[in-house]
This record gives sequence, C-alpha cells and structure tokens, in this order.
Amino acid sequence: MQIIAGKARGVELETAPTLEVRPTLARARKALFDSMGDWSGGVVLDLCAGSGALGLEAASRGCAEVLMVENNPRHVEVIKRNIVKLEKCSVETKMNVYHGSILDTKKIFSMLNDIDVIFADPPYENSAEFFETLLNDETFIENAAAAIIIWEIPDTPGSAGKFMKREYFDEFTIRKFGPTMFLIARISDGEED
Repeated sequence: MQIIAGKARGVELETAPTLEVRPTLARARKALFDSMGDWSGGVVLDLCAGSGALGLEAASRGCAEVLMVENNPRHVEVIKRNIVKLEKCSVETKMNVYHGSILDTKKIFSMLNDIDVIFADPPYENSAEFFETLLNDETFIENAAAAIIIWEIPDTPGSAGKFMKREYFDEFTIRKFGPTMFLIARISDGEED
C-alpha cells in the first residue's frame, strides 16, 4: 500500500500482518481525496486508523495536523513507523497517534482543535454501533460540528441505511468509489432554519 499523492507520493506504507486491518483500496482513496480538493493547512482526525493510510495521505497532501486513533497496540506501532517514513520525505505535518478507543472523546478532542475532516473506518461488525454512539456523544458532537465526517460504510448489503441519519446531519451524501462506499456528512447544529 502506497501514499498516492503529495510530498510522500510512492512511499510504501507498512501494514499489520493480520486480517484485523482492512485498508481502504488505493483506487477508492485516490478518488475520495481527489474529490475533496485542497488539503493545505487542514486538521484531520483519523478514527480506527489501522495503518494510518487515510491520515498519512492527508499529511502527504499538505494538511497541518493529523491525529490517528487506534486501539490495537500492534497497529499503533505500525502507524508510528509509517509516520517516520513520511517525516523522511520532508512532510511537515504534525502527526500524532493516540492509543485508545475512538469512544475516548474527551481525551481525543483535548489533543486536537478546529478539526476540518474526520475519517472513520471501524471494523465492519462494530461500525454502526460506533456511529450511533458517537452521534449521541456530546463531546463528539460539539467538536465535530464544523468538520466533514467521512465514514467508510460496511460492504454488507443494506448497510448504508444504518448511516443515513437525517436527524443528525445538515447534509450528507453516500459516495461510491469502486466497491467502497463512504458517508460524507456535516453534523446538524440542531437549529431550525
């Protein structure tokens, strides 16, 4: 798996040698990132980061800061080694990894401010549960309100419906890049127009 664009283009990322990580396909990553435009100066939160591929792609493309959250200690070590690879390519992004659950919202948001993009790619079997829990977490809602949320949707038939929650979002869309689907959304501020 490689970084697709930016300063670290072509750098081979390490992945954990297990079936626990399901990296987003390169084609889908490229289409997603290209569709989002300029990443310069952005602040990115990568939840269930795995190898860190999404956060590190954003770093390579010029974002200012990335925090990657990962619960598995082996994957945390992989992310740290991948960060070193990007630093060797003169990527100047502030890149950090937090070893803990994506539900540790108070701790996570104490480490990062003014977030522009939140990536989330939990294990498919827990994805809908994490989604519901975070969208009912006051700390998450407060801190994610100005961000674009990009949630990779499980590839099981009918799963997209679990993520299309109009009551939570001002706007949302489901984008499909090859076999990979993403929810792209902005959280509702709760005020009526």
